Amino acid sequence: MNVEVNHNNLEWARDIAGLKLEDAAKRIGLSESGKSKAVDKLRELENGDRPPTQRQLENMARIYCIPVAAFYLDSYPRESDIGEDFRTLPEQSSNTQANRHLQALTSNIKARQSITRDLLEEEDTEPLAFVRSTSIAVDRQLVADEITQTIGFDLKQYRRRPSNPHECFKYLRDCIQSAGIFVLLLSDLGHPATNTIPVDVFRGFALVDDIAPYIVINRKDAKVAQSFTALHEVAHIWLGSSGISGKVNNRGSEIERFCNAVAARILLPREELKVFNSYRGLPANTLLGKVTDFARSRVISSSMVAYNLLLEQYIVQDTWRQMQRMLDAARAAQEQADADKRAQQKALGSTPLIDNNRIKRYSLGENLLNLAERSLATGDLTPTKASTLLGVNPRKIRSFLDPRRFSRGT
Repeated sequence: MNVEVNHNNLEWARDIAGLKLEDAAKRIGLSESGKSKAVDKLRELENGDRPPTQRQLENMARIYCIPVAAFYLDSYPRESDIGEDFRTLPEQSSNTQANRHLQALTSNIKARQSITRDLLEEEDTEPLAFVRSTSIAVDRQLVADEITQTIGFDLKQYRRRPSNPHECFKYLRDCIQSAGIFVLLLSDLGHPATNTIPVDVFRGFALVDDIAPYIVINRKDAKVAQSFTALHEVAHIWLGSSGISGKVNNRGSEIERFCNAVAARILLPREELKVFNSYRGLPANTLLGKVTDFARSRVISSSMVAYNLLLEQYIVQDTWRQMQRMLDAARAAQEQADADKRAQQKALGSTPLIDNNRIKRYSLGENLLNLAERSLATGDLTPTKASTLLGVNPRKIRSFLDPRRFSRGT
């Protein structure tokens, strides 16, 4: 069956994958005949001279490592208009392919946000007063207090189950979403096996809008790190400053340092750091053990604690750098151990069953799922547009959203 898509997006997708026309035609599996070669057929598809079949689209999505929904976008993703790139080197340049995937992801989310805003306007949703409500000239503690009050965040509630950071993050995410901010957890373009964007390339980004503000957090990051990133991006929404954020460091822009400080004031009251007065002068490796215990009991990352110790002058720059190197090495070792475990499970045939729909629903968040369900029911949202909004095949939208088939649990 032939389907209608934006043919201009076909060439863009192939370019993102870094494939030449001949290579792509072969890998997609286009057949050849005496009158028409495979490469000619692909050229005709990209020129809009013939419509693709659903099977061809699915093959392209698999080979190009992008979601099928990307072919239905009104225009292919260009240099993304999402504001400023707040990352520092080498995040901006060290992984060319991952940065190209990030560009595609941000553009895709921009398209989703546009649809979201249109749907909310149909429901006569009022603009959110907190968007663009502050500036970096305002006292950081005042901004932290305002965010805490607006989203209804209770630090004691957040820390209630320090042994379960997943539940702690879920509580924080629910608070943020209750204020009208969409919080998505994404780290790839629909094919995690081939185009996952590493945490070293981006931690999160914010798309400011007074009706449909979006926050995207790298799903591959640790939950305790995701909590800090979420509040960091919320601070971006308060400032009205869209952009991509990377690793926490003291070399970032003034806006990044402001957002870091606001997030830290919410998750880590400054007076709690006074315990480190008695640890001044300890070697970095000894101090890191104290930092790790301190961070674990408060459901925050050791990196965040170390950064704030530097800001509050409990440690010097050299000590902080040593601790960061040790933390980076420990994270890399853990990632390798996890990868080895997955490989071993696969080799033994004991890979645990994964409910991909459940994971995708959790990644999208309740706000977006509820909006899609309401809008499909009223006819304001077509299955084709829903596929762009949710990143799901248009033919599977209704079954994906059917609450009788899929739980909304995490």
